Amino acid sequence: MQLFYHDDAGRITGGVSGAFSPDDLDDLRSRGFSFVVVPGGASMATNYVVDGELVARPVAPIAINRTEIPADKRSKVKITGLPVPCVVHIDGQPVSVEDGLLELTAEMPATYWVVFDQFPFMPWSAEITVI
Repeated sequence: MQLFYHDDAGRITGGVSGAFSPDDLDDLRSRGFSFVVVPGGASMATNYVVDGELVARPVAPIAINRTEIPADKRSKVKITGLPVPCVVHIDGQPVSVEDGLLELTAEMPATYWVVFDQFPFMPWSAEITVI
């Protein structure tokens, strides 16, 4: 039997395999552990817990129109389909997105790393090159 422990938001925090009796499970519950019994092959990375059930983490419909732009301060990278609202990190710096659209321009050549990682959604990232 495999158990996934989870927090109040449903985020899986750990897992354990072994032989657990109903009394063992009751003991874990009485000690305040939140867990679900999971089928073999379940993934801690791609699942979370909703109302006591293991479900797949949603994938936001994020799309990017291009990953390379000239350093002209006019050309734009458009990232759409972000959850509303959310925070995206650009080279580690947080940027709030209120409407699901992020537009980026640049005036100096560089490479930027854009990361979306907001639970319960699956993480998304892209590298943008400014030439």
